[in-house]
Parts: sequence; C-alpha cells; structure tokens
Amino acid sequence: MNRTFKTVVGWWYWILIIMTSVLLFYFFWMHYLVLAAVMALFAIYEIEMLIHTQYVLTSDGRLIIETGRFVKNLSIEISHIESITKIRSMSLWQPSLSPDRLEIKFSGKSSNLTVHISPQNEEAFIDRLKKMNSDINII
Repeated sequence: MNRTFKTVVGWWYWILIIMTSVLLFYFFWMHYLVLAAVMALFAIYEIEMLIHTQYVLTSDGRLIIETGRFVKNLSIEISHIESITKIRSMSLWQPSLSPDRLEIKFSGKSSNLTVHISPQNEEAFIDRLKKMNSDINII
C-alpha cells in the first residue's frame, strides 16, 4: 500500500506568496500588464507547488517526489538511497517548502545525487524508509 506524506510549508514560502500577490495587484493596478502577467504566472506556479508537493512511498519500493504539474516528478528506487541527513537550507530549487529539510543521497545512473524534501511527520517518514531499506544511514 502506498503511503503519502504532504510537505511542511515554512514561513518563507508564505512570505513569497504574499510578495508575489502584492506585486501582481500593484502591476495590475498600475496597468503594467506584461509585468502583471509575469507575476500571475509566478503566483500560479507557487500555488501549484503549495497544493501538490508531496512524497509518496510506493509498495513496489519507490519514493516519488511530486511537485505539481509544471515540474517533472522525481522517482527514486528506495534501494538506491544511501543516507538521510537533517539540514536547514533555503534553496528555492528543491521540492521542499520549508527550511527544515531532509537531504536524501542516492545513487543515480551516472553518479551520486541529492534531493531535499520536507515531509510532515519526519520520524514516520524515516521509519518507513528504514523498513523498506535497512541499509540507509541516518545522519
């Protein structure tokens, strides 16, 4: 049976959405329609990530990281996960909406890769991964 973990949403993401909304309103009010259209696209992207970012542990041994319709889902074989480390990071280009994150290191096709995620109920998430792959190092 699949188990889905929603993302934790940090304060900085709410500030980003508020700033984008204020700029969208301002550009629309001042009739800067091109800038308003750009801000509307940013707002749609941010809301899409807010609603759809989740992490799915599948019964066939995969971790699927979903971040909405505009970003390709990432699928990782749980058997390829090498380590999990708790970190704090403000990187915007990770599928995590909180600065408190788990850094997952896994082996890919050509090299070792990392991804940052922020699941709700981290302990249950890590326990579930450890049950599926006992070789994962928790750092």
